Amino acid sequence: MSTAPLEALIAEQKALIAALDGDDVEGIARATASVQDALTRIHALKPRFVSNDAKALAEEAMALTDAARVRVNVLADMTSRRLGRLASATGKGKATQTYGRTGRMAY
Repeated sequence: MSTAPLEALIAEQKALIAALDGDDVEGIARATASVQDALTRIHALKPRFVSNDAKALAEEAMALTDAARVRVNVLADMTSRRLGRLASATGKGKATQTYGRTGRMAY
């Protein structure tokens, strides 16, 4: 199998991470769609990653997936905290914030 589809996926994942790091909402939407398209193309090929190059690229793609997941979780937590502070400031939320069983802020 050619490594070009994996290389394209990695490029799109890096663009998604850059958009996440830059708080670029439109860029996140574009990059998410591009990553999905790249994954669809790879899935359609029904690839077998047997070469060492392909395996290394697949591992890099998985690491980038994890990096994007962590960024999304951090952004979600930051948003949740902001909403909690706004709710508290308006008197519509609990004043104390604690971490719940899920590791996220519980209000």
